[in-house]
Amino acid sequence: MRYDDIEHLAAHLRTRRSNILSTWRRKVDLDASVSASATLARAQFIDHIPKILDAFDRRLRARDSIEAQDAAADERAGAAEHGINRWLHGYDYRETMREWGHLQVALTDEIERFTQVNERLDPIAMSAARRNATQLFVDCVVESAVGHASLQQAEATNRLADLERVLEQLKVVEQDRAKRLHEVTHDLRGNVTAVKVAAGVLMRKDTSSAPTAVLAIQSSAEALGSLLNDLVEVTRLEAGRESRVIATVDIAALLQDMIASFQPTAAENNLFLTIAGPNSLLVSSDAKKLQRIIQNLLVNALKYTERGGVQVTFGIVDNAEIPSWSCSISDTGTGFSENGVSLAQVLVAATDEDASVAGQASGETLVSASAMSPVSTGTGEGIGLVIVKRLCELLDATIELHSPAGRGTTFRLVFPMRYAVSTV
Repeated sequence: MRYDDIEHLAAHLRTRRSNILSTWRRKVDLDASVSASATLARAQFIDHIPKILDAFDRRLRARDSIEAQDAAADERAGAAEHGINRWLHGYDYRETMREWGHLQVALTDEIERFTQVNERLDPIAMSAARRNATQLFVDCVVESAVGHASLQQAEATNRLADLERVLEQLKVVEQDRAKRLHEVTHDLRGNVTAVKVAAGVLMRKDTSSAPTAVLAIQSSAEALGSLLNDLVEVTRLEAGRESRVIATVDIAALLQDMIASFQPTAAENNLFLTIAGPNSLLVSSDAKKLQRIIQNLLVNALKYTERGGVQVTFGIVDNAEIPSWSCSISDTGTGFSENGVSLAQVLVAATDEDASVAGQASGETLVSASAMSPVSTGTGEGIGLVIVKRLCELLDATIELHSPAGRGTTFRLVFPMRYAVSTV
């Protein structure tokens, strides 16, 4: 191989470098898929390319493998720095790779122009020069890709760390909020108890002529006390202070006992209260929390049903992905005012009404948001439904609401037959 021809080519490329870089910039500017380049000044655009071309010049003229390897190492280092620079200027992976492609075309065209002008060049020397040019851009593409990938990974890692910190802060705030809410409701419940006791003393002194104000105090205190008891239970659930205690439960026996305890209330209001299901159904569950769920739904169903009655049905769920059983509480009341109303809407509207009850009991004048809502619930059921929802979450149960307008309401609960562990 004639090294003089290689030296001649290297000198030509040094002389034509400014033209090579200008041609490269024009090709990039005409490429609509490389939009980020338009924001760069010439110095920013050229970046590390002269350093890379200097290393390529040394590799072309290298007379031994050590010189060639050192030059190639400098090429790769410059390419890595260029890739990082492009990433910092908003280039994506595709834009950077297309830029390298345009630079390769500009350099290759200049080599071919040199070959055409000089007819007596050594073919072996020119073949080696072309191989070096090809290897240059292979190395540049690889190093830029590695640089892009490492920066993207670092950015993703930082984002994940930021999100984890934010989530941890939110967790702390939520725990603090739940703790403070629990403390406040605990104090309020103590104050309400004191009011109830005082009102009871006044009533015992002169029951026949008890002032209207005393009766109002006692009634409001009882209503607020009941509401605060429910609120305390909600805050305990939200604060994670409740756990499920799993044991074998005969659902048939549990529900039959509950129906029997509610029969006097149903009879007093001329309503039927029936139950349908197998004579025995053994499942793993938390009996106390199940009773609380069913009790809240039964209380609401009986309270807001004027004619007809309430039916409870239960049994094994067929074709379920995991073994499950269900319980439905259906009433013949007016239902909610719109078809397709969601459980979330009911919870929002009903909870607003409970806030109104609390305000009236404490002597404040509040306007219930549900008064303006298309969802009609009954005053006092909101917190009870929130408790039902939270307890269902604790027991890994789903809750569905079906309430065609004027055709009653059905709450359907689906529970797993078994749990992986005995307590949570």
